Amino acid sequence: MCSLSINMQFRQSCLWRRFNCRIMMTRTWISRVNDAAIEPVLGRPAPNPTLEAAIADLLREAADRFIVPRFQNLQSQDIATKTNDTDFVTVADQQAEAWLAPKLSVLQPGFVIGEEAASLTPAIRDHIPVGYGWTIDPLDGTKNFVKGKQAFCSMVSLLWNGMPVQSWIWQPLTQVLFYAAEGQGAVRVDKHGASSLRLEDRSDDIDLMFGSGNSLGLIEPQKSAFQARLRLLAGRRFTGSAGIQACLIASGDEDFLIHGNSTPWDHAPVDLLCREAGGYAAMLRDESRFHVAMKAPFMAVSSQAGWNRLRDAVWRD
Repeated sequence: MCSLSINMQFRQSCLWRRFNCRIMMTRTWISRVNDAAIEPVLGRPAPNPTLEAAIADLLREAADRFIVPRFQNLQSQDIATKTNDTDFVTVADQQAEAWLAPKLSVLQPGFVIGEEAASLTPAIRDHIPVGYGWTIDPLDGTKNFVKGKQAFCSMVSLLWNGMPVQSWIWQPLTQVLFYAAEGQGAVRVDKHGASSLRLEDRSDDIDLMFGSGNSLGLIEPQKSAFQARLRLLAGRRFTGSAGIQACLIASGDEDFLIHGNSTPWDHAPVDLLCREAGGYAAMLRDESRFHVAMKAPFMAVSSQAGWNRLRDAVWRD
């Protein structure tokens, strides 16, 4: 894996030449998620090689422009709600996503699914095209942000056929980046440099595991039953940010993230980071790999053995 560099420049014309030349005319066959029709897709071309550093720089700049200046400095008119009274959105979320989205599709052409765009047009999740794509969560942990708490981050992931192949989680207050690439591992980058992340010897004793879990997205009676089992987990706490929780798991500080529903912007970067750090992530119902079209319970754990034991403890079909 190449190390991150600052202010790496990118020539768009060169990208288009590389991108067009690497698209192969041969086709492979894959099945779409949710038992939809099987259709042919292009073989995967190599992505823009400058993405690792370029996206890190974009996330840093977006946070510096739109997010950090408003931390503990929001006005009432800067805050609104979406699905319920505690599902917040701020001008920082909206402006950061609007600024990032077009820049991502220039660096690597493909569709973009942003959390705030999807809240306005939910049907966007039902039409996931094949090929490259992006997810954006400009401000993960918005409720924490609104309350002046520091547990928030910005997340981006690069997709291929709906599955994450690169991910970035930027924590602007601590200036720490977590980066993962499929098959290449995961790293933590701070002012001292980059360090590889590799989970080893994590306990699979449920009573010794710490993490976060919620039942949002489930319906009754399953929701109440699931929530009751989550309450029995001795180490369960509430982080308030999927991205921060994934970083805690990848760093070996905590062990699990359990969610009653999955979204592209939250779970694509979480899934890839946890798996590339040596943990295990999958859909709770059938242990299938996460795909951005899925809207179902998801769990990431610091080991596969721990994943299996937690699933036995909390999940009932």
